[in-house]
This record gives sequence, structure tokens and C-alpha cells, in this order.
Amino acid sequence: MRIVYRMFAVAALLLSLPVISAAKTDYPAEAIHIIVPWPAGGGTDNIARAFAASLESTVGANVVVDNIVGAGGVTGTLQAARAKSDGYTLLLQGSSDISTVMVFQTPPFTLDDFDFLCAFYSTPTWIVAHKDRGWTDLKSFLDAADKNPGKLTMASATPAGAQLLMVAAVHGYTGGKFRIVPYQGGGPFRKGMLSNEVDAGVVHSPVMLPEVKEGMMRVLAVGSPLDKINYEPLRGTKTLKEMGIPFTVGITRGILLPKNTPPAIRAKLLEACKKAASSPAFAEFGTKFGFNPIWMEGPDFRGLLDEEVKTYREIKEKFVDTQKP
Repeated sequence: MRIVYRMFAVAALLLSLPVISAAKTDYPAEAIHIIVPWPAGGGTDNIARAFAASLESTVGANVVVDNIVGAGGVTGTLQAARAKSDGYTLLLQGSSDISTVMVFQTPPFTLDDFDFLCAFYSTPTWIVAHKDRGWTDLKSFLDAADKNPGKLTMASATPAGAQLLMVAAVHGYTGGKFRIVPYQGGGPFRKGMLSNEVDAGVVHSPVMLPEVKEGMMRVLAVGSPLDKINYEPLRGTKTLKEMGIPFTVGITRGILLPKNTPPAIRAKLLEACKKAASSPAFAEFGTKFGFNPIWMEGPDFRGLLDEEVKTYREIKEKFVDTQKP
């Protein structure tokens, strides 16, 4: 009887092994969480929720967006860096949001703490002004500033970010005689622009796009081409480079994973993300939000971040750090 019992026990153990192995490799077996280190309702959050909805159907699991905010995006980004490398925690973040943190702060993480998976949405940073100001482009604003030294203002949507660097670059490269006014975020910036508190301002598009379409606001210049925008009248807007200012700025949103995520899981996520980015549902979101989706592989996304950090650091050292307190 003991021999028979042992045979059954061994057989049961052998039969269970493939089941256990399959369970470990059957990814995803539970909900996937996307950390967005910014408040709900913002641009990155809107993009994340639209992308998560499309990703659910391509990855075969529920996808949940978690807004983990604080310290200018550092809190959520750090939590993602410290998460298990099992494919169940993703970070959706904007390129210039990460790169400016590396430039303006010393965060408790580096780019090497992540596996860069892909990027799928890119929007330029632009300079806008209220129609009542009368500026038709950046040159008309700068000409007016030259005639009225120190009286005109250009706002930045953030006190330490890509938008501030763009204002500083315009100010420094052109010798502009305007004052720089930093706001504490997109909400206060938008309110200030609509109430005519400042003469012009810099913010990531598509903020103010509805007001541009209504004719209330004008786009004076952009940090990178507007060829992906769905509002055709803006596609010919001049970039900073076309106006003689050697600086490119925008924001590209993509997915980062905790370092050392298993290759098989990365491959499955990459395939699912690529399908989600090209899905009709996400394309429809892009049409409504203002820009067509893009596609960028992980190594190119990481390369973009490396280049931004280098360029942004140079701009900060040249035009921000040299300003008198």
C-alpha cells in the first residue's frame, strides 16, 4: 500500500509541475497598472487613459491608471522605478518632464533605472498670445519688446521645466527686452493667458488649442514642427529654428518599465503597445485631442531623453543660471 501511495504522490507532483510553470509564464494573469505621476485631468493623464483603454484590448488584461503625484512628478516616477520588474507596473511619462527633472534637480533615480519600452504621442511646445495683444508671430512680439524695453512679458507654464527653458532660450538668443513670468502650472497659466495678465506665454500644446480654434488665442511660434497637428491652419507655424533660435523643445509621452523586466514580458508588452498606438480608438482620441499618434521604439525614446538632458542642461547653464537673483 505504501508503494502504491508513493506512486500516486509522485504522479500527482509530476502532473502539477507543468501547471505551476505555466502559471508563472502566463503573462498577464492580473491587472496591469500604469503610473501617471501627474494629477488627473492633465494632458499626460488624458493621453494615458485613452492609451490604457486601447491597451486593454491588445494585451488581454485590465489596465488601471494610477495618478501618483508629488514633487514635480518625482514621487510617481520613483515608485515606478522601485516596483517589481514583473510587467504589472508601467510608467507613462513625458520626455521633457523627466529630462528637466534631471536638469533642475538631483532625483533619487536615473534613466538607467528604467527599461524604455516605446513612445506613442508627441506634442510641440508653443508660444501663444491673446488676440487682443495684436501679435501675429514671435517677430512682432520681439519688435514690440525692443520698442518698449522691460514692459512686455512672456510667461512660462512652470517655474522649472521645458517651458521655462524655452522662454529663456528665446530671451537669451534674441536679446529680447521682455520680462519672464513663471507660473506654477498649466491651470494658473491658462487663467493668466485668458485674462490678459501677460503679453505672451509658453506651454506644451495642445493647451489653449480650443481657444486658438475659436480665434481667441494665437500661436506665435513652436519649439518643434506642427506637422502632426489635426488643425491644418497651424501646420505652417514657424519653429524656433526657422526663426534663427537653435533650440528644439516638445514633449513625447511613452512607456517605461522597471529595470530588468524579463525579455519575454517586454516583448509581449511592446507588441500590445504597438497595436494599441495604431488602433482606431487611439487614433480617434488623437483627432479630438489635437495630434495624430506616433510610434517610437524604446532605444530611440531613450536616445531622445539623453539628447534632451544634454541640450536642456546647456540652455539652463547659459540662460537661467546666469540670471541675477
